[in-house]
Amino acid sequence: MQPEGSIVELCHVVEDLDAALSHWTRDLGAGPFFVFDVPVLPGQLYYGEPTAVSMRVGFGFSGGVLIELLQQTNDGASPFADFLQARGEGLHHIMPRADFDAAHARLSDAGFKIAYSGMMPSGERFCLFDTFAAHGYYTELMELSEAMQGSLSLMEKAHASWDGKTDPVRGMDRLAELA
Repeated sequence: MQPEGSIVELCHVVEDLDAALSHWTRDLGAGPFFVFDVPVLPGQLYYGEPTAVSMRVGFGFSGGVLIELLQQTNDGASPFADFLQARGEGLHHIMPRADFDAAHARLSDAGFKIAYSGMMPSGERFCLFDTFAAHGYYTELMELSEAMQGSLSLMEKAHASWDGKTDPVRGMDRLAELA
């Protein structure tokens, strides 16, 4: 996985996750992708106001970069829905590998506002800073716990040993096979 201070993830927001998974695996050689449904997480905020967003996501590596493909599955207010309405599918956000609090302070001090935030079921904080007008994408910060880093390492291991054809899309539960 990318070292501290580098971009670890590129996220594309899509309208049809299955079509996007096919393109990224077949045409671009990324993967395999591990797919799961993300339910509405408690405490989600959209520009400081409560929201309820569910999604279906796929994570897979291309070299050392994590590719996230995200399809929102409900109509909750979100920067994902905003992006699709304004631009259609495409690069939505990047995620640097950085200390959450230090990067949060740096982006806040630069005048950027948080578009979306919440907490993972396992307690990791996440947020999307609205860097869209300035840079054409949002910037995600995520606390990378040891457990989360372990999952990412297993995905990267799957990519390194993948033949590019077999089992391109897998459930997240399949990560256990790689441990």
